[in-house]
Amino acid sequence: MPIRPPTETELREFGKRLHLDLREDELAELVELAADQLEDYETVASYTPTVRAGGDEVRPRNAGRRVPSGENPRNAWVSRCTVEGRAEGPLAGWEVAVKDNVSVAGVEMTCGSRVLEGYVPDTDATIVTRLLEAGATVVGKTNMDDMAMTTTGHSAFGPVIHPGSDDHLAGGSSGGSAVVVATGEVDAAIGTDQGGSVRLPAAHCGIVGHKPTHGLIPYTGCVGLEHTIDHPGPMGPDVETVARLLTVLSGDGPEGTAADDRQPRSVPDERYHDLEEDVSELRIGVLDEGFDRPDADPAVLDRVREAIDLLESACAGTEAVSVPMHADARAIHSVCASEGLVAAMAGEGLGHGRRKWYDTTWVDAFGKFRRTAGGEFPAALKRSLLVGAYAAEEYRARHYARGMNLVLDLTESYDALFEEVDLLAMPTTTRTAPERDPQQGEFDRLRQGREAANTAAFNRTGHPAVSVPAGRVDGLPVGLMFVGSEFDDGRVLDAAFALEGLR
Repeated sequence: MPIRPPTETELREFGKRLHLDLREDELAELVELAADQLEDYETVASYTPTVRAGGDEVRPRNAGRRVPSGENPRNAWVSRCTVEGRAEGPLAGWEVAVKDNVSVAGVEMTCGSRVLEGYVPDTDATIVTRLLEAGATVVGKTNMDDMAMTTTGHSAFGPVIHPGSDDHLAGGSSGGSAVVVATGEVDAAIGTDQGGSVRLPAAHCGIVGHKPTHGLIPYTGCVGLEHTIDHPGPMGPDVETVARLLTVLSGDGPEGTAADDRQPRSVPDERYHDLEEDVSELRIGVLDEGFDRPDADPAVLDRVREAIDLLESACAGTEAVSVPMHADARAIHSVCASEGLVAAMAGEGLGHGRRKWYDTTWVDAFGKFRRTAGGEFPAALKRSLLVGAYAAEEYRARHYARGMNLVLDLTESYDALFEEVDLLAMPTTTRTAPERDPQQGEFDRLRQGREAANTAAFNRTGHPAVSVPAGRVDGLPVGLMFVGSEFDDGRVLDAAFALEGLR
C-alpha cells in the first residue's frame, strides 16, 4: 500500500503535540519536504520481512483451539495446540505450556486481553525455538492477567482459579502457567516476569518459579512492558525441572544476542541442572525489610523463617541484613514503569532506539488494535499510562530520571551485601493466595495491597531470584525467595534445591 504524505493540517496538529510552534510559512515547505522523505519509507516497505519459526527447520504445527470451560475448570488455558520439537534432545518427551504473551507462530496470542483477540504471530519466540530444538512439545497457551498488568490472576477471559482452592485465585500474571504445572497437566511451563509475575503465582500455587538474571534468557518474541524489566522464566513442579529448562533457554546465540539487546555481549553458558545439594559453605542474608511489611500475614512470615531455619542447619549460617531502600523499591519501580510504559506504547509495544530485531507483524497488529479497541484495555494499564503521560508532560520526566538513578543506588546496595553473603532470603510475598470474590471489580482490586513489594525490586536491578515452596498457611502454599548476584543463577537454584531436599 503506498504511503500517503501528510497534509498541512496534519502536520500542524503534530507540531502542536510536539511543542514545535510551527509558523505558517514553514508548513508549506515542510509538507513538501515530508513527502520527499517518505520515499525512503517506501524503500524500507519494499523488503519482505524474514519469518522466524521453529529454528533450523519449519516444524509442523496446528493453529490450536480455544479451550472451552468444560475442559478448563481452573480457566488456566487460553488455547491448546501441538507443536512437536526434535525427536531427541534434553527435553524429549516433555510437554510444555507457554504464557499467552509468548509468540508461537500460527497460534493465536491474546495477552489475556480482549483487545488482541484474533492476533496470530508468524514467528516463534526465541525461547519457543529453543524448547523445540531441545525436543519439547508445546501443548498450549496459558491464561494470564490482562496485558500482564496485575498480579491477582484476572484475565479478560475470567479469573484463573487456584489449583487447590475454589475460593482463591492463582495470582499473576503468569497464573495459568502456575496452575497447569501444579495440576500436573504439563511437565513445565514458561512465564514472564516484569514485577514478580513468575514468582508470585509460583508461591501461591506451591511450585517453583525462577526469574533469571536480566538478559540470561532472550526475550525476543515475548510481549513485554518495558525492556529494562522484562524477564522470561521457567516454572516447574520442582527445582530440577526448572534448572533443566533454564539450561536449555539461557545463553547467547545467533537467534539470541543478535536479536535482543537485553542480553549483554557474553552470557554464561552453564549446566544449571547440575545442582549442588551440599550448601555447607553458603552464607545467607535474611533481609529485614523483606519481612517488615504493614499488610504481612504473621503466619506467612513464620513459615518462611522456619524454612530459613531449616536450611541454616545445612549451610554456613544465616544473618540478618538490611537495605533500607528496599522498603521503597516498589514505589521506585512504579514511577519508572509508568513512564517507561508510555514510551513502549508509543513504540507500539516495542519502543524505539534499540539495536535489536523488531517483530513487524506484532508492531502492525498492536498499533491497529490499540487505536481501535484501546477502551478495552484493563484499568491497571489505563492508570499507568495516564499517570506516566501526565508526569512526563507536567514534570518533564524528571521523576522517571530520578527513579532510574535510584535503581542504580538500589543495585549497588544489594551488590554490597553480596560481598558479605552469598544469597538473600525473604518471603516471595507476605500473604497467601488472593481470595476469589466475583463481586469485586477491577478498580477495587487495584486498591488492594501491594503484593509485589519484594519481587519488583529485582526486576529493576536484574538480580536472579527463585521462589520455592516453604510450607502452608491454612492449607495454602507459602513461597520463600532466594536472590543472588548477577548471573549467579546456579547458586540461587542450589539453595532452593537444598531446601527442597530438607523439607
